[in-house]
Amino acid sequence: MSEPANNYLSNSLWMLLEKSSRIISGILVGVLVARYLGPSQFGLISYALSVIAIFTILSTLGMDSIVVRELITRKEKSAEILGTSFYLRLSGALLVILFSAIYSFLRDTPERTMTILIVSGSIAIQAFSVLDFYFQSQLKGKYTAMAQVFTLLASSVIKLVLIWLDASVYWFAFMAVFEAGMSASLQFRYYQMVSAAVGKWKFSLAEAKLLLQNSYPIIGSSLVLMIYQKSGDILVLRFLRDLGMVGQYAAAVRISEASYFIPVAICAAVFPGIVNNRNNPELQLKRYIQLCSIMIWSAIAVSIGGLILGDWAITFLYKDGYPLSPGIFKLHIWGSIPVYFGTAWGMWMLAQHRQKVIIFFQIFNLIAYLFTSFYFIPKFQVTGMAYAVLVTYYLGLLATLLFYKPGESIGVFIKALNPAHLLDVFRYSKAQRAKK
Repeated sequence: MSEPANNYLSNSLWMLLEKSSRIISGILVGVLVARYLGPSQFGLISYALSVIAIFTILSTLGMDSIVVRELITRKEKSAEILGTSFYLRLSGALLVILFSAIYSFLRDTPERTMTILIVSGSIAIQAFSVLDFYFQSQLKGKYTAMAQVFTLLASSVIKLVLIWLDASVYWFAFMAVFEAGMSASLQFRYYQMVSAAVGKWKFSLAEAKLLLQNSYPIIGSSLVLMIYQKSGDILVLRFLRDLGMVGQYAAAVRISEASYFIPVAICAAVFPGIVNNRNNPELQLKRYIQLCSIMIWSAIAVSIGGLILGDWAITFLYKDGYPLSPGIFKLHIWGSIPVYFGTAWGMWMLAQHRQKVIIFFQIFNLIAYLFTSFYFIPKFQVTGMAYAVLVTYYLGLLATLLFYKPGESIGVFIKALNPAHLLDVFRYSKAQRAKK
């Protein structure tokens, strides 16, 4: 099967545009919101989002990439796949709202519980994100990108108005619901424009069993991943009992993780190409090595840039309200290398139908994360959380290379370090554009 290279490139560019817009909005408007709210109230919002993020796996059911893969390989079943995925995610969303409410009611103050309940409303609306899976499978990422860009513009304006009106923290929590609702509405409208199949959506028990059978290993691994990626705010609060410290940590991590749009966008865009080359293992492996090369060198550039500019950038963005954030940022940014490579590796495992392997490494990462958190936070306070994350990420990378087909894994990593693969990607894209 030949690769529609120009479609992959166009899809990548649209998705990068959407993610870039999100980052720009997060930096320009998100920083203003953080400065307006201050460390304590900003920490409250971040804490609520972290709690919801951990329970969100119950609504996504780990099916994101599985659904994309099935839509590519079984196009004739697209209506059943989308309909079944939608109802499964909606059911999961109700569980998220219930569990997060119970968790917060038992452990938190009324203010924190109220904030979590408001934010959790966005989860039910996100059931419509199955539309994004359809656009990905059809290499029509521009529709999702357009919806997100319009949503971000509207959300940014409203947040600025809320700051001008001196609004309470609850209004900013409600913006998560607004953003989810507007994005879903726009994607639904675009789906109606490009497909007449919306009326054919239906729930299929057989399809549900198939999707869950394929995705249950990812549910476990995603839950573990979400715990050690999103529980930093929760652990800081539990150890230090200070929402201000949560805000200091969240402010730094939000800027550091802003670059994570690069591996997510690129992998989501090229995943159909990796799957479509399943009948040509040599070409498939070549594309994977090229992808890893892009990931590694992008992460190195981001990490060095963050180290050099970290103090100036964080101080410039947050002024004097977040004095601990620059040091946290300069540590946390070096986690980009294992995160970027790990994103590509996870996609490769999925393309090879080896998703069950992922959960073992995620459990290892979670154990390492808990041990390092319990050691570093009491010793180094809020900066210790950044140390814990960094050590965990690199231990996870090392475990991946040494314990899963070490000959193949180490070989791919070493080859990806060769920048010549970046030139190959550039030449290939240029040649395909010339043919067009």
